[in-house]
Amino acid sequence: MRQQAFTLGMRQRAGWVVAVAMCALSAATSCGNKADTQQQVPYGIVNLSFDLTNQQYRALRTDGGAITFATKGPDGPAGVKGVIVVRQNAQSYLAFERNCPYRPYDACSLVSLDRNSRLFMRDSCCNSQFNLRGQVTGGPAIRPLVQYSVSLQGTQLTVVN
Repeated sequence: MRQQAFTLGMRQRAGWVVAVAMCALSAATSCGNKADTQQQVPYGIVNLSFDLTNQQYRALRTDGGAITFATKGPDGPAGVKGVIVVRQNAQSYLAFERNCPYRPYDACSLVSLDRNSRLFMRDSCCNSQFNLRGQVTGGPAIRPLVQYSVSLQGTQLTVVN
């Protein structure tokens, strides 16, 4: 009887040791994930709608063309720090939040199309770079740009979140 109690006690202790070890391992690995330590981009309403034939959107008539929208404008609300719309091809457009995901609460955190090449986007504050699909190509950012839903009905382009 005494042997059974001793064996049961050892099994319970071993179970506790395994449980504590798993918790410690889980905590250590989650702390090492850099994406978990970066702040989330705040939520901002996006509800843009505009006609692509309008002359002010002519940059969206060619593949790789992009335009930016201010947070508040005649076309509707555009996120936290504005929206960038990029034409992939005649039927495909992508839209991204201009707020850099690296330090979204910094006042200078603002992504724009690179002025010289117009082949990628860059945050003027931290110098993070993103391709025209919103993916990180140069740090310190490790998260992609926040992407919004885009729909095309004839010549009317709508961007929402």
